[in-house]
Amino acid sequence: MKKLTEQIKTVKIKECVPNWWNPNEMNARQFASLKKAVTKFGQTKPIQVGVWPNMKVKGGYVIVGGYHTWKVLGELGNAEIEANVHEFKNEDEAKLYGLTDNIHGSNQQIKLGKLAYELTQNGHSIKDIAQSLGEEDVNVKDALDLVKDEIEKKMIELKKAERENFVVLNFIVDKDPKKSADDFIAAVTAFAKTKGVKVSKAVKDVNSQRETIALISFNVTNPQKNAVDEALSALTKSEKMTDSEAISEICGRFLLTLNDTKQH
Repeated sequence: MKKLTEQIKTVKIKECVPNWWNPNEMNARQFASLKKAVTKFGQTKPIQVGVWPNMKVKGGYVIVGGYHTWKVLGELGNAEIEANVHEFKNEDEAKLYGLTDNIHGSNQQIKLGKLAYELTQNGHSIKDIAQSLGEEDVNVKDALDLVKDEIEKKMIELKKAERENFVVLNFIVDKDPKKSADDFIAAVTAFAKTKGVKVSKAVKDVNSQRETIALISFNVTNPQKNAVDEALSALTKSEKMTDSEAISEICGRFLLTLNDTKQH
């Protein structure tokens, strides 16, 4: 890794923020021993913190090494801490440096696997990660394999949740189905807005052969569709009716509510 721009300085403890990728942990006994040593001898070496363009932390530093020392000093009431401030090119460089600085720690396989997954997705090789960590390639690969399937499965589930679905609402009107459809879309869109839900697209399908029938398709996400399906299921069971009858009943009730509102 290219030598980084760095500077040792005293910074405020509250300006330092733990990173969100560190795979190293201490058990209670190890932490208690560190606290006892810091209480007796003080801070013996600076912690490692970093800054880089467009990082999440504004006006502060991200800890890339020495988290437990920072935590101990905070618990002891210290307001300031000596830190080696590094200027990284990006977050990935900070992560790789953090691995190098923490090679003596105890790496949790799951955390290491998640970090390795992020870095490999950004183009870093297992060999590079292993060298930065001081580990064998196979150990990093094993950690990556441990979480890879779980992460990819969750990503698939997330994409499914974002997939759009069409919910078709059917209702019967006495006259002018096109105007009724327009009014219905406007009313439903306004009602959805009050609930914090955006109707991104509404498609009308008015049957010209049977002018008393109007169809409206609402484009919704998977969770919204599930909510609609649950409502229909509850109605079909309680009233013992078909799905189509349940949809018509719901729309009919809604239209009656609109008529009552207009009359008042």
